[in-house]
Amino acid sequence: MEKILVYDNFFTNIEISNIQKIISSKSWEWGHTSINNAIGASIFWCMHLSDEEYFTDYLKEVIEKHFAKKFKLLRVYANGQTFGQDGSFHTDSDEPNYYTVCLYLTNIGKELVDSAGGYITFKVADEKYNLSYEPLYNRIIMFPSNYWHKSSSFSRFFTDIRICVSWKLVEII
Repeated sequence: MEKILVYDNFFTNIEISNIQKIISSKSWEWGHTSINNAIGASIFWCMHLSDEEYFTDYLKEVIEKHFAKKFKLLRVYANGQTFGQDGSFHTDSDEPNYYTVCLYLTNIGKELVDSAGGYITFKVADEKYNLSYEPLYNRIIMFPSNYWHKSSSFSRFFTDIRICVSWKLVEII
């Protein structure tokens, strides 16, 4: 699990403001799941962002510069989850050099995260435990797309929507 990279306050205040403006101007669609056609899979909200150059070009370039890698963008979208809309364990790809980058946009800080929940959880191979990360505001988590993971919704005590922007990338070697 050493390939999970976590960075707090990743984007600048101006970049985050631009991201929030775009997110607030677009519509959510109901019916997204972690696992296609799975019986009992939780359904949650999705916002397609592949038509937004700010996400497909500018922010992808910021990600590339930070990680010193060049990527081809496969897709970018936002997930929206409220209480009870937990994801299921899944991988995003089994291909080598594929990465997932998650950006958390709900205004959660260290003081609220324990009661809010909304963690991303990774299955740790050959171990009897899982590894979870908090969905802190403006936190980026990058990981190989073949890692088994799932997102959890917020607790019933936190009424905001859990927003995560996901870039699906393949490294150009």
